[in-house]
Amino acid sequence: MSRRFPRIRARLTATVSLVEVGNVFVCHTRDISERGCFLDTPRLVEPGTRLLVALLDEIRGVAMEIEGEVARCLTPGPDGKGRGLGVRFDEPPLEWNQMVVTYHAEQEQERRSRKLRRARLRVLVVGDPTRQRGAMALYVTSGWDVRFATDLDSTEDALLGVKLDAVIAESDVPRAPWAEVLVVSQRLQPEARRIVLRTGPMSVPAPAPAGEPPLFHQIVDREAGLEELLEALTPDPAA
Repeated sequence: MSRRFPRIRARLTATVSLVEVGNVFVCHTRDISERGCFLDTPRLVEPGTRLLVALLDEIRGVAMEIEGEVARCLTPGPDGKGRGLGVRFDEPPLEWNQMVVTYHAEQEQERRSRKLRRARLRVLVVGDPTRQRGAMALYVTSGWDVRFATDLDSTEDALLGVKLDAVIAESDVPRAPWAEVLVVSQRLQPEARRIVLRTGPMSVPAPAPAGEPPLFHQIVDREAGLEELLEALTPDPAA
């Protein structure tokens, strides 16, 4: 498999046919790329051997057959690991490329999620006190240091107490209007991410004038869950 293309970890069941001799064996992929895959198998096959690889995109449920050749054959080391076949595909179909993109996107999302969980973010959640118990259950799973406020006064106290990574303002709390919460957050802790947790429709103020920081970085639906919040807390490199 060409090293010019990024390799993505993916364990997929593959049925492999040796084109010239007709032998068939079943194994698993270890990783995939735009132009090939690496097959985890003890089968020794000479480089240059023509293969037909049949497998299933388990995410989208699409079956495909791709022809190629063995680019390299690795024999196992003393620990039995490292064995396998690097396969280079002739002309991967569109379905293969779509699968590679999908698996790559999922792994990038998981990588970002793990990084954020390890970071032990300090997050201030400003919302209705009746929802704190349910919100705590959600945020505790992330491993964050989560603090709560229920009105503007307690919000300001929390903002002055410790450096925060993010402020999450619920959109429907009468005693702490989300826009006012984020204005205070922007003034006291301008480097913190500012997120609006939306419950139903909400009015959004006009964007900030050019050159001025936005009032909020992202709006997230309450029903979207933890992963959407993790994504919202990832700064945009282009910003």
